[in-house]
Amino acid sequence: MMKNVTLRKPKLLDLDQLLLWENNLDNSLFSNNPIFYTKEQIEEFLTSDQDIFLDRQIRFMIDSGGSPIGCVDLFEYDMVNSRAGVGIFIDEKFRNMGIATKALSLLKSICIKDYFISNLHANILYNNKTSIKLFERAGFTKNGVKENWIRTENSMLDVWFFQCFL
Repeated sequence: MMKNVTLRKPKLLDLDQLLLWENNLDNSLFSNNPIFYTKEQIEEFLTSDQDIFLDRQIRFMIDSGGSPIGCVDLFEYDMVNSRAGVGIFIDEKFRNMGIATKALSLLKSICIKDYFISNLHANILYNNKTSIKLFERAGFTKNGVKENWIRTENSMLDVWFFQCFL
């Protein structure tokens, strides 16, 4: 497990790394918004004010030793009902090292302290065993199935709905 894992707001220096991650075809199946971004679009995102209360979403970079190694997003933020969705990405070189577990733990603390969130949810492909194990270790439980939710080239895939009460 990497010891020095922190969450921070994205900055302009993250531009090239985010562009690689966002536009990697291998990651598109795991995104709710599988589109390709231009350098200008990522730059605009990085230089804009990220305000979860206005945008209903926020991104944090997962950092270790001063380098971005992944990101974690809150989306569908609902202040009235104290809930948000969560998505996480770890660069392939840093997977299976306990980083995602640490990042989710840090995120949960931020959710409680800064955003008054008491309910997180995640949508996970039924066959993504690594993510299922991660979210279960982080205290999430499976609460439903979205049948035929994601279209692939040859089929429709189910998505499992997980929740965690903070």
